Amino acid sequence: MFGEDPDEAAERYAQAWSRGDDRAAARETDRPDEALEALTGSRRGLDGARVRAKVDDVSEDGDRADARLRVSWRVPRIGDFAYDARVPLVETDDGWQVEWRAQNVHPKLNDETRLGTTSVGPPRASILDRDGRPLMSNRPVVDIAVRTDRVEDPAATAAALAELVDVDAERLERTIRDAGEGRFVPVITLRQTEFRPDAERIRAVPGVSIDGKVAPLAPSRAFARALLGVVGPATAEQVERSRGRVSGGDEIGQWGLQAAFEERLAGTPTAAVVVRERKTGTQTTTLLRKPGKRGGPVRTTLERAVQDAAEDALDGVKGNAALVAVQPSTGEVLAVANRPVESSFNRAFDGLYPPGSTFKVVTTAALLRDGLGVDDVVDCPATVTVEGKAFRNFEGGAAGAVPFREDFAESCNTAFVSLHKRITADRLTLVARDYGLGVRVRLPVNTAQSKAPPAEGAVGRAAMMIGQAETVASPLAMAGVAAAVADGRWRAPRLVSTDRPKAGRALPPEEVDTLRTLMRAVVVGGTGVALQAVPGEPAGKSGTAEYGAGDPPKTHAWFIAFRGDLAVAVLVEGGRAGGEVAAPIAARFLTAVPPA
Repeated sequence: MFGEDPDEAAERYAQAWSRGDDRAAARETDRPDEALEALTGSRRGLDGARVRAKVDDVSEDGDRADARLRVSWRVPRIGDFAYDARVPLVETDDGWQVEWRAQNVHPKLNDETRLGTTSVGPPRASILDRDGRPLMSNRPVVDIAVRTDRVEDPAATAAALAELVDVDAERLERTIRDAGEGRFVPVITLRQTEFRPDAERIRAVPGVSIDGKVAPLAPSRAFARALLGVVGPATAEQVERSRGRVSGGDEIGQWGLQAAFEERLAGTPTAAVVVRERKTGTQTTTLLRKPGKRGGPVRTTLERAVQDAAEDALDGVKGNAALVAVQPSTGEVLAVANRPVESSFNRAFDGLYPPGSTFKVVTTAALLRDGLGVDDVVDCPATVTVEGKAFRNFEGGAAGAVPFREDFAESCNTAFVSLHKRITADRLTLVARDYGLGVRVRLPVNTAQSKAPPAEGAVGRAAMMIGQAETVASPLAMAGVAAAVADGRWRAPRLVSTDRPKAGRALPPEEVDTLRTLMRAVVVGGTGVALQAVPGEPAGKSGTAEYGAGDPPKTHAWFIAFRGDLAVAVLVEGGRAGGEVAAPIAARFLTAVPPA
């Protein structure tokens, strides 16, 4: 403006640039279009960094002037990047203007370059087993993508790939068509062992692009997948939630332990501010380098051989299922397997289900404390009615007037229901806590809270006796019940080496001895006979848990067991009777793990 000083023009330019208004800053120059392109290009190149430009001094010489700016960028994942820039000004008929040149942004730039960043992460650290051996480590994989400008018939390309890899042809075709020309459409990432058999046929599909890399992988695709997690490209939501720590395209843990320990496993990348060619993006000069830090491994309590046995035991199981194994003497989790393999939901920890007759271990403990003897005769009719509500047996039929030990072995619902007046719901809740049910468990991954609240009314108390009413538990929690009987004390589960040990009070020795004898009888001649041939004299308890409003209601199949210093819980959703469906899975698992 007429009559102004060059200081004022320099200040207007610096203030507009500092508040992120590159367009206003460009208008303070003699070449606003070129200035805007340069200013926005470098800001984008620095990942949208904030800049603060302060005018230190201005020297004037006739119709020309020089301003010295102190420029300081706050670059995501790098931090402060500061330098001095010399900005020339020229007096025109309209007043003073910034004379545009690329060096106004940074002294090392020219008209063909801009500022940018690089980021190179260290190799991702491994997830280890209890002995320090890798469970998930970097292994070769192959990324399969489709390059759209090389595809003539999207339907044919999608169909050809669908025959060779596990993708939906119709969905892939739509994605290819919607992507636009010259784009890469990710299809699937395969292990080398999965890729090799059909490698030539995959390469022959029109438009296919193959890229080899390394990625953190477990020994097999199924191996503890819902617990360990996977590593994949960050989503827009994850980038936003990270507050600058993660950028688009970064490979990060998506769930499970990989997500829970993302920062430890990933370490920090070596990042730099660089000069890049504007047209090609080629790096020419490094201006600032911030060294990274190697990631650190995470040591779990899992045992490789036990986890393998858990996965093998669930092979062939259709639908939703889970198996958890723990070490009773420590609470350490030895194996966690879930089905279906494709799901990221760790139902072994995070699923809550009525425990059904597996809860009779707790109910029996409460009855024993009330003075019930295992040789006391407790009738086991086909049905028993409580205030108009009929309860029936799922396993064992109607045994008639038999000793309580037989009621337990045959999992007689009606016998347990008939005893509901002997113990209050409050008392049963307190005993359940002794076995870990209702106790808050804190682990580095999501873990659902088991509950055994006092049931209301006679019908509620009767249902609670057989693990129904409002009682819910995860497979992890029910493995803890079996472990408590095995060890004589409930211990909080531990999953990683840094989890602190926590234990409940010691259980009454006579109670524990009796429960061990009763649970052994389940295997010898009750609903757990599927385990009879398992070496090492295992003991267990079946469960058939009602859910839903059907008539008759659907049921989940449960089985919990222990042998020596090993306890296990098996759940099969909608699996009918526990002794028929879940017990054979437990038998396969225990057979595959030799007795200590």
